[in-house]
Amino acid sequence: MEEKLRTSVARPMETIQKCALLLWVLMFALARSENEIMTLRSTESVSPHCHGSISLSCNISSLDEPTIFLFAWYAPNGRALCELKNGNISTHNGVNCVYKDQQLVLTIGHTKPTHEGKYLCKLHSNVGAKQSYSQLNIQECLHSLHVHSHDGNSTCHARGVYPEAHIHWFQGSNNLTDSSVAHPRVRSEDGTYEIASTLLHRPHSTPNCSLWSPSSGRYLSSTRRHEKMAYAEEVTGSSKASSYGGAGTSMALLAAALILL
Repeated sequence: MEEKLRTSVARPMETIQKCALLLWVLMFALARSENEIMTLRSTESVSPHCHGSISLSCNISSLDEPTIFLFAWYAPNGRALCELKNGNISTHNGVNCVYKDQQLVLTIGHTKPTHEGKYLCKLHSNVGAKQSYSQLNIQECLHSLHVHSHDGNSTCHARGVYPEAHIHWFQGSNNLTDSSVAHPRVRSEDGTYEIASTLLHRPHSTPNCSLWSPSSGRYLSSTRRHEKMAYAEEVTGSSKASSYGGAGTSMALLAAALILL
């Protein structure tokens, strides 16, 4: 009697397990079928130059052209940048967006550090929902680097810097950075930094200010180049003035000789 009872209880359990297994196999088959019918791929990673233009593309691969309910690009902060709905594209935050041949291309015209991050491409269609990601990393930025002197001290200013960098001072091959004082950095709205350093009691000759980037392990720029350019322009200007002066003197002597005659 007990054996019959155990058998009657076991059969429904086996039936439930078989049904659950069958349901799982069916769901797996449907998901695999959907993946084979349509895929979504976007640009994996881009590293544009600072203040340059960059495009991210998102492509639909489908056996049959799907009916698109939503096709959109989203910024790293989750805000929509461009959306394709009912055949119309709407854009936000000054970007450009074009849809053609099952491809949605997002273009950012003036990249800056605040644009860095992971971008999301999302698709909702009659075939299903898909999404893909693109990583955007901005290359090093530098807007300007210059030095001015006051009361025997030299101060170097670097603007539009990204990522964070350090100012080093040199006099020939001698590193004078230990004799300098770094100012607190200031971050701008575009994500770049303003960096300054003052070299105390500078030497008789002009010191060299260089901007060191720890992330790349190299110097981004140096005032030595600018000083050479300025010196070349000064020498050229002086040479021109000397030639003009020499010509003027010759003409004056010639006129005096004619008067005496």
